[in-house]
Amino acid sequence: MKISILMCAKNSMPYIMSSVNSFLKQNYKNKELIIIYSKSKDNTEEYINSINHSNIKKFSFDGRIYKALNFGIKKSKGDLVGLLHSDDVFFEKNTLESIAQEYKKSKSEIIFGNIVYSEKNNILKIVRMWDRIKINKKFDLPPHTGTFISKKILEKEKYKNNFDISADTELLLRIFNKKIKYSYINKFVTIMRVGGLSTNLFFLLKKMSEDLKIFKKYNLNVFDYMQKIFSKLKQLINSKKIKITKYHKEINDSSKVKFLKSKEINKVEGKIISALNLAFITYNYKFNLRSHNYLFWPDGIFSKHVGNIQKIPGRIYFKKIIKILNSHKKKIRNIFIVGNLPHKSKNWIDKNLKVSYKHKKLSYGNIRILKKEIYRMKFSNNSIIILTLPTPKQEIIANSIIKKYPKINIICIGGSINILSGHEIKTPTFFYKFNLEWLWRLKFDTRRRIIRLLESGFLYLRLRLSGDNSIY
Repeated sequence: MKISILMCAKNSMPYIMSSVNSFLKQNYKNKELIIIYSKSKDNTEEYINSINHSNIKKFSFDGRIYKALNFGIKKSKGDLVGLLHSDDVFFEKNTLESIAQEYKKSKSEIIFGNIVYSEKNNILKIVRMWDRIKINKKFDLPPHTGTFISKKILEKEKYKNNFDISADTELLLRIFNKKIKYSYINKFVTIMRVGGLSTNLFFLLKKMSEDLKIFKKYNLNVFDYMQKIFSKLKQLINSKKIKITKYHKEINDSSKVKFLKSKEINKVEGKIISALNLAFITYNYKFNLRSHNYLFWPDGIFSKHVGNIQKIPGRIYFKKIIKILNSHKKKIRNIFIVGNLPHKSKNWIDKNLKVSYKHKKLSYGNIRILKKEIYRMKFSNNSIIILTLPTPKQEIIANSIIKKYPKINIICIGGSINILSGHEIKTPTFFYKFNLEWLWRLKFDTRRRIIRLLESGFLYLRLRLSGDNSIY
């Protein structure tokens, strides 16, 4: 008995990494994940295209979510079909096993279970839960994300495309009105992050409007709808803590930023290594810099949001990198230093880097010009590129390079070489100790850095007001 899981993805980074991992960790073998994705502003497509697994099928599809789900149903090969949103995860690794056992035992066309709601950025923090589900009244429905329906039913009863948010409600009402045999398992099936279309306050009024139209269609009134709304209050009252397992922690960490120790640089392939600091955090909000390829070192006080991690300035991290490169020079094929490298900085590199390298000059020009220059440059896979541009330019360029050379490692080191060489004067201990290094560096390239500082501050304020903590 095969289970098909449908997942629609658009602008789904970074949480889709947790979602896919929760599918892969399911101990039920006869399964498939069908990802239907569309053009994204972030790096969702790059992540999806990087997945290579026999149980995962990927389809590019240009259309709304419910059209995409109908498309996914056509492509599915399973006896049962379930849904996993690209920011949700299965509750435990034997979830699909439990569903399959119930399906075989009960011979029901519909199997459903409980779901829990978590904070957007942390599935370990439960906000509310929907359990002890009873289908007594006409408007009682199971949670869509905790429901598995036989493909035979879904081939006949498709999602209606005239609803943007509530087509799942319409489908479930239609199916349950036909008195199809169903079975309920009193187990948690899915962890659903708050903030989806149907749980976002911005869309609440539109959802209510769609729900009321659907209720009217099935001879239900406003009073029935209000009963349904108030019945959800017990989800908050009955909420309790879940037992956190190793599985939950691993799945939660799948979408978190990951740090790379300098000594591990030769153990990774196809990675972009960058500083996690205010500049990256804020420009990531503007440009969607982060992809599944990124690893970080903690630079600046804002990296402490991730945990109790000691800050490492770029110049110190890079000095450690050089030691590792020098000690493994026989294993390294090519090193490219890309960016502006003043005479004093070049002399420092020549003196300290014992491995041969090629310098490819790249000015501080605008992004469009930089991309054209990079496009004309040739690199080789299994090489290391050291970028010496400011954030976000170096990360945007890194994202362009790694698409063309997926096995290359790129280190976004910014102005660290200039500081190490003395081209820029080293920050006095006082400024470093009190996290005022940024203030000292305003002495050099003052106009550009003031503009960047003001823009970063404005973006960080917008980021905090939006409540988006996905970078952490």
